Amino acid sequence: MTTTTLRILGWKAEGLRCPDHTINLAGPDKQPFPVSLVQMPNGTGKTTTLKLLRAALSGSLESRRALDIREYQKRPPNSDHGLFEVRLQINNKLPLTMQMEFGFSTGEVQYKTTWGSGQKHGFEPPRELHGLMNRNFVNFYIFDGELADDLLNPEKTDALTAVESLFQIQLLSEMATKIKDHWDAITQGRTSKGQRGLSRSQNKLKQWRIHLKLLKKRAERLENDIRKVNSQIQRKEELYRDHIAIEGELSDKMKEAQTHSQTSEELFKKKTQFVLDEMRSPQALSPAFANCMLEFRSQLDRVKLPETAAREWFAELIEEAKCVCGRPMDQAARSAIRERSAEYLGSDDINVLNRIKSDISRAVGDRPSQAAMDLVRSMEELADLSNQKKRADNQLFLLRHQAEQANPVAARAGKEINELKERAKELERELAPIQDESQNLPTDKLKQLKPELVVSIPTANKCVELYETEAAERADTVKQRLKRDVLVRIVEQAHEQAKRKIADEIRRETNRRIAELMPDNAVRVDRIEGALILRGQTGGSAGENLSVGYAFLATLFNRSNRHELPFVLDSPVAPIDGAIRPTIGKLLPRLTGQIIAFTISTEREGFLRPLEREMRGGQVNYLTLFRRGITHLEERVSQMPEMTTATQDGFLVSGREFFNDFQVESDEPE
Repeated sequence: MTTTTLRILGWKAEGLRCPDHTINLAGPDKQPFPVSLVQMPNGTGKTTTLKLLRAALSGSLESRRALDIREYQKRPPNSDHGLFEVRLQINNKLPLTMQMEFGFSTGEVQYKTTWGSGQKHGFEPPRELHGLMNRNFVNFYIFDGELADDLLNPEKTDALTAVESLFQIQLLSEMATKIKDHWDAITQGRTSKGQRGLSRSQNKLKQWRIHLKLLKKRAERLENDIRKVNSQIQRKEELYRDHIAIEGELSDKMKEAQTHSQTSEELFKKKTQFVLDEMRSPQALSPAFANCMLEFRSQLDRVKLPETAAREWFAELIEEAKCVCGRPMDQAARSAIRERSAEYLGSDDINVLNRIKSDISRAVGDRPSQAAMDLVRSMEELADLSNQKKRADNQLFLLRHQAEQANPVAARAGKEINELKERAKELERELAPIQDESQNLPTDKLKQLKPELVVSIPTANKCVELYETEAAERADTVKQRLKRDVLVRIVEQAHEQAKRKIADEIRRETNRRIAELMPDNAVRVDRIEGALILRGQTGGSAGENLSVGYAFLATLFNRSNRHELPFVLDSPVAPIDGAIRPTIGKLLPRLTGQIIAFTISTEREGFLRPLEREMRGGQVNYLTLFRRGITHLEERVSQMPEMTTATQDGFLVSGREFFNDFQVESDEPE
C-alpha cells in the first residue's frame, strides 16, 4: 500500500493581522527540517497564523461571511488586500501551493491551487489528499490547546471521525452507498411488461427514501442533543457533588440518605414487578376464579375425560382383518366404527386436557383462596415499601435543601440539573415515536401510508423495503436486490467492526503513552466515541488535557501507514508543569516526520534541551518573528543581516543563538 507524505515547505503572509513575513522550513537540501520552532511573542499573530494555515489547507474560507474575512485584516488597515500562501510537498518531490487572496472591501477570499500541470482557481488539492485537506480533519494536525480541550468534549470534536479519516475506514461506508447506487441504476434502466407500474414503484421508493433519510437525520440530531444534555448533567452533578462535599457532616448525611433512597427504589421496583406477575393469574384476583377452575376440573373427572382411548386407535382398528372381539371385519362394521370414532377425542385433545387439569392443580391446589390471600399480602408489602421510599426521598430532599441553602453554587447547580433533566425528558419523548417499532402493519396497510404522515423510522424502513421489492419484481431484478442486501450488510458490518476495533486499539496505545507522559497520574481514556471519554471524569486540568491530546495524536500518527502528515502546534508546553515538559520534548520529534511548533520564550525551559537531545543536536530549524518597535532587538538584528529578514512591520531572525537569547513574552494584543 502506497504511503502519501505531506510536508509544509513554508508560507508567506502579506497585509494580514500578523506581521508580513516569509517562513522557510526547508534546509539546504530543499527538504523540510524534521523540527521547526517558530518563536513569536504573544500578540504577534500566532493565533492568526495558525488559523490561516488551517484555512489554506482546508478551503474553509471559500464561502465565509464578509465579517469573518475582515477579522484577518491588518490593524490599522493600510491595505484593502491580503495574501497568504502555503508551499507544500507531496511524496518528497511534487510541489503544491495553496494561495488565498483577501479582498477586504468585498469580504471575499479567492483560492488558487498550483500543482502538476499548472494553476487552478479555487481550492483544488490532488485527489489523494481530499480526505486529509478538509475542515473536519485539518484541525487534528494543525493543533492548539483549545483542540486539546475539544478532544474531550463531545459537543465540539468527533475523535472517531479522525480515526476513520486517517485509516480510510469511511471507504467501506462509501462502498455500501456505491452498491446501492449501482442497484438503483440497474432498476432504473430496465424495461418491463408494466413500465408504468415500475415508474410508479420507483417514484414511491424515491419518496420514502428521502423521508427515511430526513427521519434518520432528525433522530441523529435528537440523539446528539440528548448526549450533549446528559454530558451537561454529568458535569453539573460533579460540580454539585464537589460543592456539597464542602458542607462536611451534612454531606455525609446526604450520602447516607442517597444510599437509602436508592435501596428503597430498587426494592420497590422489584416488588412492583413481583405483584404484576402475581396479578396475571386470575385465581389471585378473586377466589371465584379459583372455584370455577376447580369446578371445571371436577366436571372433567366426573365425565371421565379425557378418555384412555383416542380417535386414532379406531382408525387403526378399521384397517385390521378382525375386530378386537374376534369377528371378521366386514364393510358394515368398518362404517359403524368410522362413524362412532368421531365421538372420541384425538390424541392432541387428550394431551391438552391433561395439561389443563395439571395446571389447575398446580395453580389452585386445595385452597381456592390461597392465591388471592398471597396477592393481598404482597400488595400490603408493596404499600409499606412505597411509604419507605417516600420517607427516604423526603429525607434526601430536606438534606439537599439545607445544603443548597448553605451553598448558593450548589443550589444553582441543582436547579440547572433539574432543568437539564426536564430537557432530556422532552428530547426523549420527541425521539420515542421516531424509534417506535411497535407498529407492525400488513403490506396492504403500508401501501396506504403517506410519507409525510409517518414519524417512525422502522415503519418508513418497511415501506422502503416494500417498494424496493416491488420495483425489483417489476424490473426482474429480485436476485440482484438480494445480492445487494447481503453485500451491503457485510460491508456495513465490516465498517462498524473495523471502526470499533481500531478505536479500541488506539485507546489502549493512547493510555500507554499517557502513562509515560504522566506516570503518577491516573487519567486514562475509557473509550473513543464522539470525543475521548475519560475514565471516571469528564475532563482534566489544562496540562492533563494537552497530554491526553498529544498521546492520542501520537498514537494516531504512528499507527497509520497510509499517510505521513506534518504536525503544527501552538504553545506545546505552555499549560504543562515543569515535570512533564522534558517528556513532551522527547515525545514530539517521534510523533511524525515534521514538527512545526509555535512557542514563546517562557516555554523553552525544561522543553528545548530534551527536544534537542532527542534530535541529537541537529535538524532543528530555529526562527524568531517579532514586530517592529522593540528598540534593543532592532539594534541587535541590524548587526546580523545575513540571519534577518525585515518587512514593513516585523523582523524574522533565523538561528539558535538569537532564539535562545530572545526574552520577549508578549507584544501588543492581536
